Amino acid sequence: MNAPSIYVKIPFGSGTHRFKIVKAKRWGAIDQLVLQSLAQRPATSQQLADMSGLPRQLVVEILISLMQVGWVEISNGLEGFIFQATIRGIAISTYEDLPVDSEPLLRVRSFLIDPITEQCYRLERKKKKQTYQVYNYGRAQSLLGEYKGYTTEIQTSSTFAPELVDIFNCVANDDEDVNGFEEEVVRRSYSDSLKYAIASVSSENDISGVPEISEELKEAILAAADLQREKIRLLGNQLGKAEIGQGYYEARVSPRSLPVHHVESQSVTLVLGAEEHAQHIYHLIESAYSRIVLHSTFINAECVDEMLPALLDAVRRSVQVDVMWGQTEPDDPRKFQAFKLVVDKLEQLQKTIDGEGLGTQFRFHRTPTQSHAKFVIVDTPSGEWAVTIGSCNWLSSRFNRFEASVQVCDQRVVADALSIASHLAMGKQGLSNELSRELAVQSTILSKRKSVDKVKNKADLIQVQLISAAEHHSFCKKASDEAVGDIFICSHRISYAGDRPVLTPFKAALRDDPHLSIRVAYGRSSGSMRTSEANILNKELSSLNFKVIKADDPQIHAKVMTWDEDNVVITSMNWLSASSAGDVYGELGVFMKGAELSSKIRDAFESSYC
Repeated sequence: MNAPSIYVKIPFGSGTHRFKIVKAKRWGAIDQLVLQSLAQRPATSQQLADMSGLPRQLVVEILISLMQVGWVEISNGLEGFIFQATIRGIAISTYEDLPVDSEPLLRVRSFLIDPITEQCYRLERKKKKQTYQVYNYGRAQSLLGEYKGYTTEIQTSSTFAPELVDIFNCVANDDEDVNGFEEEVVRRSYSDSLKYAIASVSSENDISGVPEISEELKEAILAAADLQREKIRLLGNQLGKAEIGQGYYEARVSPRSLPVHHVESQSVTLVLGAEEHAQHIYHLIESAYSRIVLHSTFINAECVDEMLPALLDAVRRSVQVDVMWGQTEPDDPRKFQAFKLVVDKLEQLQKTIDGEGLGTQFRFHRTPTQSHAKFVIVDTPSGEWAVTIGSCNWLSSRFNRFEASVQVCDQRVVADALSIASHLAMGKQGLSNELSRELAVQSTILSKRKSVDKVKNKADLIQVQLISAAEHHSFCKKASDEAVGDIFICSHRISYAGDRPVLTPFKAALRDDPHLSIRVAYGRSSGSMRTSEANILNKELSSLNFKVIKADDPQIHAKVMTWDEDNVVITSMNWLSASSAGDVYGELGVFMKGAELSSKIRDAFESSYC
């Protein structure tokens, strides 16, 4: 006789909002061909007809349709009327299928939030469309009561706080795009609006009664059922099933993790050293086509004044500029005046910009994000987007220290970066705003771009993954487990805070392999650590066969970890002093593997310090 099923109650965050939905129009392959041609270079209708072999009249009809949705514009040139793709058209031309770009319709959509991974699942309001149901707490408890001791419940510490991009992707049908939602309706956390599903787990561990859930949640459901079965086995001969009682299973929330993308090597550019960073930021500003999103942890009034003319030039050629900063109000009264001066400076700058009539194009977001991340996101005239992530505080740097950043021009990586920027734009209170919504929509658009994964040999590509604050220490363990030749870690600051989570796995790796080379470089001591104490720590590490380098001429500001030839993490986090606690994106890093990136970084460091 088969053992009876176990019934597992699962909490889901839930939301129902009115979204701006755009229904897709069925464009043909010819429409897409014409748009892609114009995205490459402008042309007359006759040139397009000659190139495609289509009748000129048909080409004109296609052009009219493309102009009606705003993807193509017309101008008068020497050869007659010239057609060219708009910035929106250039972006759309990279889609596998062309969407419609008409006025959005308001549609009510509902979704559930996974208690383990916080990913979103579509919840159909018409229950005939789905094979599961969700209940409020009271109804779920009433149903569980029917199964006596064969019940258990999953409990988690989840905040039920998905990213806006995940919500947008979840509620859209295959033939739809989400352009946004009604004002002030989407919030950071859905922990106060829980719904419950009841999963049935058979003796063969088949799960029913839930949506298409994550593997992590499936594992938690099976573990909860196994635990309750074991409880029944141990107590069943002594107690009646009704007396065994409902079980409880504490499931660990999975750290939020972004996907690994396989990127062409020419799309990854290391930016190393002070001079390269100065050249890089001004090149980004001068070459941006329609958008600059800049996040700098700190802001220095003099540095802003130096960069402001370049930013204003970009704005005057219709580039939208959004500047965010991360510094929080200091607890130390001695530092508050300097903080207030920055806030006053931002208010003064915004008034100046508004006075020139550029306020809608150039926005200093004065509420700090409380993040130590440093990044710049821009688009280009070709419709491609790029993100630069690393150690440089773009609006407080005098470009006189050794920095390390990386620019990635892969659209899926940029989509992830835009989603992170959208998260940070919501601020400490987690309130959606115009900027967070704009960035989430653009992230959704880029995430639908074609993937090189399908057409390239992955062995020839670079693995790229954006990593959150909490994931950094797991990469130290990864490096210590994988390294066969050397590990190099570089941090602006050093303190005792970085010793246990960062250096402990490296100490273990040296015990296992005394021939492993581990070098630690830092610029200065941090916090309450005195120079004498830093020297003691240096001697301790040296006695364990670490090679310790004080890189202070010029002072190093880079935050890098490499191992062997190909593995690199470039980040905003001070490996040897900072904590990874706090907001999930309180720090932001990039893991890369391939193209001998480690060697290139070590060579740049050694040319400056060794």
